[in-house]
Amino acid sequence: MPPTRQLLAAACQYAPSVGDLPGNRLLAERWIRRAAAAGARLVVLPELAASGYTFQSQEEAAACAEGRDGPTVSGWVALCRELDVHLVAGFAEADGDQRFNSAAVVGPTGLLGVYRKAHLFNDEKSFFSPGDSGFLVFDIGHCRLGVLICYDLWFPEAARVLALRGAEVVAVPTNWVANFRSPAVDGRGWTMGDYASVGVATQNQVFVVAADRIGSERGVDFVGCSCAVAPNGAMLAGPAAAADEQLLVVELNLEWVARARQRTPRNHTLEDRRPELYAPLLDGQGR
Repeated sequence: MPPTRQLLAAACQYAPSVGDLPGNRLLAERWIRRAAAAGARLVVLPELAASGYTFQSQEEAAACAEGRDGPTVSGWVALCRELDVHLVAGFAEADGDQRFNSAAVVGPTGLLGVYRKAHLFNDEKSFFSPGDSGFLVFDIGHCRLGVLICYDLWFPEAARVLALRGAEVVAVPTNWVANFRSPAVDGRGWTMGDYASVGVATQNQVFVVAADRIGSERGVDFVGCSCAVAPNGAMLAGPAAAADEQLLVVELNLEWVARARQRTPRNHTLEDRRPELYAPLLDGQGR
């Protein structure tokens, strides 16, 4: 039998510090090296890992934003080249007079691209422009990789676009917050982001690797619970603890994606779609 396509992926759960860009670079490097030492070839860091999350002013947000050629992304490029890994990691991106909540996709050959978060959550709307990159899929050699950021998971159209564009793995840098749900973590140790990850995985038959942060910043509490989910919705790794640093490393058998999409001899998830019935999604009449 031919060999299976395998990818070892890692979700890094830790606490960046708002405004401390040099400290966050060192912290990210430590986690990337730790994941690579564990054998991971794909490493996912949290949302806004480079800057922290809870800005208090436009001036602070501007001071925390960097271009794609800035020291954070440049450092990630050097690390990926050294360690022969691919990385998806969040940073506050500066582009002219705009800022975006972005995720850099980096590999041994350099920066592959940047996804800009489409759906901004709560106070993010005060500091970032809505993402204009569209939903991107990258060929990283091991697999076809899509990227979403946090609140994007709550919009099924976003993940479906990635699946239609051939994504096999969806990396999700995230900062799931506890402040809008009580309790934020249920009796089985899951937060709503875990359920959303399961939904995306099982609806699209993709792997989902979600890396959350922990800790508190300026009254905002983060819930951890990073996870990796299989194309059938099974939890492969996690949910991680709600309050502790944790490295989740999981082996992804990429051949599972094609098998899972052929749900029965007569059903295929993407081929069974009925686009002619979905016009209300585009014309607003479905409200």
